[in-house]
Amino acid sequence: MLQRMLAALRRLIRPRSAPAAPPGPAPRRQLALRQWIRSAPVTAKTSEERRSMHTAYEKLIQHLDEREITYLTNSDNRSICADFRGAVGRYRIVAVVEPEDSLFQVFGYSPVTVPEGCRPAIAETIARANYGLKVGKFELDYDDGDLRFQVAQILPYDTLEDETIRRLMGTTMAMLDAYLPAVLSVIYANELPKDAIRHAEGRSRGPEPPAEE
Repeated sequence: MLQRMLAALRRLIRPRSAPAAPPGPAPRRQLALRQWIRSAPVTAKTSEERRSMHTAYEKLIQHLDEREITYLTNSDNRSICADFRGAVGRYRIVAVVEPEDSLFQVFGYSPVTVPEGCRPAIAETIARANYGLKVGKFELDYDDGDLRFQVAQILPYDTLEDETIRRLMGTTMAMLDAYLPAVLSVIYANELPKDAIRHAEGRSRGPEPPAEE
């Protein structure tokens, strides 16, 4: 098991294309591969491993069905897409079971596309947001302005649990809620990235305790 985890970690540090945001909401249906996620090369796995990862994907589907969540599926890429309303905005969530890396990934897309002229400032904003994060990271597509949060977990036994799904999706939405106000203030209020992140992190921590006299 340790060898498999180390091999998965080595593959994770190699540059790879990541999922692109899928089309808008619709009833659950199969999507053509070219309409959704650009696939990465898949390494050979045993039939038992393939069955295990298929079971993990089925667990993801079951988790959503039990909670009556409307979503789109792409069984070719073992991925789903659903829209969730957070405290600040409505987010497009893409969850992917990746058999080549024994990995479960969740991507949360900002509802705001970053205008071209604001991208240098937003790049600084998310760099400041990412510094010190213990889980996940923000990513900006500099070409088209897509902004998202990404978090992942290795599945040592190719097993996906309800708690893992809930935690990664919940973390993604919580981080978007925490930092989207900073992004909006930089884009629309011309606030400096440093100040915007300081204010966002101050709100997420709550009010400061009163100073002792």
